[in-house]
Amino acid sequence: MLRVLGAILTIGAAAAAIYVLSRDLLPRTQVTFAAGAEGGGYWQLAEAYAAILARDDITVDIVATEGSVDNARLLGDRAVDVALMQGGVPLGARTDALGAMFFEPIWMFSLADTALSTNPGAWQGLRIAAGREGSGTRAAFRGLIDAAGLTFGQITPVPLSGDAAVTALRGGEVDLAFFVAPITAPYLVPLLDADDVKLIAFDQLDAMVRRMPEAQIVTLPKGALRMFPSLPIQDVRLLTTVGRVDAVSNLHPTLVDRLVEAAREIHGDGNALNDVRRFPATDTGGQVMDAYAAGLIEDGSSRLNEFLPYWVVAQINRFAILLLPLVILLLPIIRAVPGLYRWRMRARVYRHYTEIREIDTAAQKSNVSDLQGYDDRLRDIDEDLADLKLPPSYRDYAYTARLHVDLIRGRIKERMRG
Repeated sequence: MLRVLGAILTIGAAAAAIYVLSRDLLPRTQVTFAAGAEGGGYWQLAEAYAAILARDDITVDIVATEGSVDNARLLGDRAVDVALMQGGVPLGARTDALGAMFFEPIWMFSLADTALSTNPGAWQGLRIAAGREGSGTRAAFRGLIDAAGLTFGQITPVPLSGDAAVTALRGGEVDLAFFVAPITAPYLVPLLDADDVKLIAFDQLDAMVRRMPEAQIVTLPKGALRMFPSLPIQDVRLLTTVGRVDAVSNLHPTLVDRLVEAAREIHGDGNALNDVRRFPATDTGGQVMDAYAAGLIEDGSSRLNEFLPYWVVAQINRFAILLLPLVILLLPIIRAVPGLYRWRMRARVYRHYTEIREIDTAAQKSNVSDLQGYDDRLRDIDEDLADLKLPPSYRDYAYTARLHVDLIRGRIKERMRG
């Protein structure tokens, strides 16, 4: 039985290996990457990923989108492989995170000479550039307005973002410009350094964070963007989400490997908002992590990379991840095999004891004329026991059973003679 079980396990492992290797053995050389508006902050990040992956001859097709909500839809439809995603935007079941990558603050600007409340609950009647429908900016703005206790009917959201929103603000077409963007977004630092606009520091940030579970507070230190003259001129507490890179479930392991390594290079050095090696991280706000990506982020690159091509190492690591749950599942079964085998060997002998006992009981109460039939049945049982093919360590069970048969046959013969 052990041999049979071993053969089954070997065949199962071989089948799993063949499936994984036949599907994923060769590296993928092309990936579609959903960004945001062309030229925006997400687009620039996608270009950085594309430049790094090109070193391994992987072509990245960057797809212009309306933003994170549009990206989530494309991932759910499996129309793209990978997407930059704003924290708090819901995703479908067939999507995994490759890691949290950067803080993405919520920025709110007004004209410098305009006196507006820093409490968003007092913004009734204002015209606010709040991103296009389908963008992560618009989704985050809805969350902010809800947290402030307002409705869209109490304000006028204008579907503008990026440079268009900045132009509208400076032209007096809107009262406020709302952005959700990494600090590397091309329009942000010039806007923070401009004399004609000002950054609004939200009032009651701690209360707002409790109403926006996807958000947290991060401090932009004085002088973080420029030491002299200081920019910003004082510490600024910012409401932020955490931007991620997400992918379709079961993304090819070589792509996962290269994307995580690219993320380390792009996001690992830190910036004005976070420390060195703060990102990439696995705290993705509840979004399910790709198991291989999580291992790469938490444990670092494999030492095998020093000796083998990355795509071979990726296959080895992915197969190990797939095999581990199987080993954990089979371990109790493997431990139980000796006991099951012992039970099986004993059962081949003990199944005769029910009939032996019935014959013994019946023979003691029967007439002498019936005893020959009982003796014949016991003789057949004895022959069956003698013919059993048992391992040497279990033959004593058969010998003991045959002794019991002989004992009963002896009593029967005595009654037949007497």
